[in-house]
Order: sequence, then structure tokens, then C-alpha cells
Amino acid sequence: MKRVLSVLIACLIGGALSAAELGDDGLHKTPWMRDTFKDLREDLEEASSEGKRLVLFIEQQGCIYCKKMHDEVFPQPDLAGFIEENFFVVQLDLHGSTTATDFDGEED
Repeated sequence: MKRVLSVLIACLIGGALSAAELGDDGLHKTPWMRDTFKDLREDLEEASSEGKRLVLFIEQQGCIYCKKMHDEVFPQPDLAGFIEENFFVVQLDLHGSTTATDFDGEED
């Protein structure tokens, strides 16, 4: 019984350590996501100046598929390196309170 309990505790601790970090906005974070003012015109200009493509990564709090992507897909070193090297990633919350300025200068 002690052995089963020890294995269970080890699994829970290991799972907690590998879980994706949550930001103050309740969304999962990765090191290559940019924290911007959400003015997409400025973000596109900055991406272009770095020779990268702009990616708008839209998520929502509590999304199990988003969490799975952050826990299992994004940590893959080859993929993470490729994304960081080639893309300027801006994260947007589908139902969040942060406003974004679109490419026409309109806030939403």
C-alpha cells in the first residue's frame, strides 16, 4: 500500500512540475509568446523588422485542448526552436477583457 501511495504521489508531483505555466490572465504561457500592447499593426511591424511572420494565437481560459498543446506539443525542443526562430507570436484571449487594435486601427 505504501508503495502504491508513493508512486501516486510521485506521478502527481511530476505532473504538476510539467504543467504549463498559467499567466495572470488565466492562459497558458510559453517563453516565445510576446507580451505586447495588442496593437496588431505595431506587432506586424515588429515581426517584419525581425524577419518573422506574425501569428495570432487565440485561446480561452479552461480550454483543455489549449492546455494539452502547451503541455505536450509546445515543449518539444525542435518545434519550440522553430517557432521562436520564425514567428512573432501574440496570444489573444477569445473571451478576455483585454482590447486589441486590429489592422484597420479599430479596437475590439
